[in-house]
Amino acid sequence: MEIRRIKQDDLESFVALWQGVFEEGAYLRSPPPPKEKVLSVLGKVEKLEIPNFVALSDGKVIASVEAFPGSMCGQEGTDIGFLGAQVHRDFRGQGIGKKLLERVIADSKRFAYQALKLEVYESNIAARKLYEAFGFHYVGTGEEVTLPNGDKAQSLKMHLLLAQQAAV
Repeated sequence: MEIRRIKQDDLESFVALWQGVFEEGAYLRSPPPPKEKVLSVLGKVEKLEIPNFVALSDGKVIASVEAFPGSMCGQEGTDIGFLGAQVHRDFRGQGIGKKLLERVIADSKRFAYQALKLEVYESNIAARKLYEAFGFHYVGTGEEVTLPNGDKAQSLKMHLLLAQQAAV
């Protein structure tokens, strides 16, 4: 397994990962946008070295984690990263998420983020435990949504101040 920054060349397998996790119906509300839009974002990520990493197995993206600046997420400012992560179902529970999170947190400091924010579904216990282990704190609830599988899910907001983040 290799962990590295995402590249435009990862487009096909990155979109396939996103689509696969979406189709599970329990972790993502939306499918990937059109490939042209994803490719455009990947180009910006690559050029600016925005903290975005992938794990690869046999040349295919099997997991990803990203921390986009607020300005790319409909928010103001660039000092807070908005975190997203996904791991292919066949590779969960193997520590890949932890390795990716370590990389994105370290790189977020380099990128001058002061904090990272994320939302995770209350039902996603494994992800919540991982974020808690890295020092993320609950700061409120988001909206309740209906997932593609029909289940209702409560979104929980979490926050990590990078200056206070300790090694895991």
